[in-house]
Amino acid sequence: MLLMPSRYYFNLTDGNEVIRDDDGIDVPDLRTALIHAFEAIEELRREDTSPMSEWHGWSLEVVDSSGNLIQRLPLDGAAPDKNSRH
Repeated sequence: MLLMPSRYYFNLTDGNEVIRDDDGIDVPDLRTALIHAFEAIEELRREDTSPMSEWHGWSLEVVDSSGNLIQRLPLDGAAPDKNSRH
């Protein structure tokens, strides 16, 4: 059985402002989408020299192609564990 990839989007939000991901990515499953989300957070932390306090209240939202929120990952906490099962 061939699985069709699903498209997921990674929006940044502080609850008021939303920076939308208009492109998204096609991945075979939710687990792969979450791995990409964790990697995106790690990349943001590496590339942004702002103090961690600047990220207070911000999160990365993983949204499916229907616009449903799948997972919210805070940007101001400890680095997420890619191996956790949310």
